Amino acid sequence: MERLGLPPTAFPLILRLLWEDNISQEELADDFLVDKGTIARTLVKLEEAGYVTRSVDDKDRRVKRVRVTDKARELEPELRAAGYAWDEKLLDSFNSHEKQAVLGFLERMAENAREHWEDLGDAPVANLQQQGGTQGVDL
Repeated sequence: MERLGLPPTAFPLILRLLWEDNISQEELADDFLVDKGTIARTLVKLEEAGYVTRSVDDKDRRVKRVRVTDKARELEPELRAAGYAWDEKLLDSFNSHEKQAVLGFLERMAENAREHWEDLGDAPVANLQQQGGTQGVDL
């Protein structure tokens, strides 16, 4: 993404939109467990670079819909290849059994995170800030 002059946060956003286009900024924030402002700032950069368009939802004017452009679609093979190469690098010294185990653990961790954020309600970042941030979380 640096080659394209975009922040690293743009990579997963574009891939997410290539997978399912025409979703709201709020859905993106929920998917990535980040605040709406972070998503909005990244989308502004993507929009300025011509990779996405944002428009007001026809049914709810408070909602902004995000769509990828043809320019972003042209990047899809390169982005997917970069993602696969990164996965391979991370799992390079693992045998196939270990790779399956790691992927299973990551899926369970992602589900745990989703459940936790759902328990916090509609404003997970605000709730986290009220609770003192992530201090005390064992990683």
